Amino acid sequence: MKQSILKISVFAVAFGLFTACSNDDNIIVDDESIIEEPSDTDSEELEFQDMESDWVRLSLLTDDSIDLMQADSGEITYSVDAVFVEGESFYTTNSGRYLAAIDRAGGQVRFFDSGISNHEDHGHEYEAQWASAEFSSLLPTHYTGSEGDIVIFNDGDGSIVYVDEESLEIPSYQPEVYMLENTVAHHGAAVRLDNGMFVATFKNTDEAGGIPQMVKFIDEEGTVIDDNGGIEVESIHGVAVNGDYGVFGSTDGIILVDTETNMDLIENIEGLNADSGNWLASIKGHDESDHFFARAGNLGVFMIDPETKELANIYSGDDVSGDLFNFDGHYYILYTSDNTIHVFDAETGTELISRTVEIANIPELANTTEASNANALDEDLSPVIVSSDKFLYVLAPNRVQIKVLQIENLEHVHTIELETPVNNIKINGFSIEGDQDAEHDH
Repeated sequence: MKQSILKISVFAVAFGLFTACSNDDNIIVDDESIIEEPSDTDSEELEFQDMESDWVRLSLLTDDSIDLMQADSGEITYSVDAVFVEGESFYTTNSGRYLAAIDRAGGQVRFFDSGISNHEDHGHEYEAQWASAEFSSLLPTHYTGSEGDIVIFNDGDGSIVYVDEESLEIPSYQPEVYMLENTVAHHGAAVRLDNGMFVATFKNTDEAGGIPQMVKFIDEEGTVIDDNGGIEVESIHGVAVNGDYGVFGSTDGIILVDTETNMDLIENIEGLNADSGNWLASIKGHDESDHFFARAGNLGVFMIDPETKELANIYSGDDVSGDLFNFDGHYYILYTSDNTIHVFDAETGTELISRTVEIANIPELANTTEASNANALDEDLSPVIVSSDKFLYVLAPNRVQIKVLQIENLEHVHTIELETPVNNIKINGFSIEGDQDAEHDH
């Protein structure tokens, strides 16, 4: 196990120094211009270390390894060798323990185990490693996850793979593949709801191209219920799930499904239409959020209320670079091409605060297929910004610093100094309050 204590930079509490530190986010930082902050301990530095959970980990993806860092201390707890593939996508699973790694072109799916296990009132840390469960399929692409149920849609044959996250720690475990009746290869997606049923996209074979037009329910045995609810659209792209509801983006609006096997179309509101960039083709959901948030490239972000079946425009503009929920789903966060971070209340859709911060460029998606590009943009892995319950971790342009911002006020409270540049960052682990170091036998 490789261990190193990274340089910890600290904040001054004097108002003048705080103002200077706030302004440093407007300065372009390069390898020759590293943020140097006073080394004396102060209350703001202690506040970050005390407020962040001991169980939050940053997974730093370098050229040949995943380095697991304890966020509040800056300590590298494990370094695991990794051979990465161009275009490989990484997704943090619901529990926070695993990263699902999907190599679409190579047809391979594997899981990185951070070793951080959440037992609700306490946690356990095991050795980080690659899990034994991995599988091959035809063009695995869309990933969805809710309540520990992972579904991966295979574009190459229209099949779906179901992964029970709790079983990933069992060495002999292998995910289950469902070969669906009357499906064909297409760029699709699927979800699993809390009632155990799946919902997947299907293609009208009379229509040209590789994009689906409808969705159907599938029972736990993999039997397709051949009923699209009378809803057929020109194109479907974008998907999210929160357990109770699943939503699919389409040219005509949002296709909504629920645990009562209802299927509805929330029609486009004013401004939304079937033209490229004008329909909701990228959607975010969270198990702890009642609402979903969807992006139209030219028109901004819309909040989806599945209870009232309404859409509302909460951000207008064609400049959204990425979006994400924070760990506990209380905040929805987006960032724009001018490096402005916007924080919204995920319950009301109200913008709470915004701030401009220098952010590392998102890696280019060159040399990947159009479908792979579309999927990466749809899921928006936010490889340069990740979030815990209370803090945002922002990779700086020099890629050897991670700025820590408190979400509720976007104050820059800390900078993590890295020994070597990283390509992007993901987040693992979880947050709990109270005694985090109790002795437990299980």
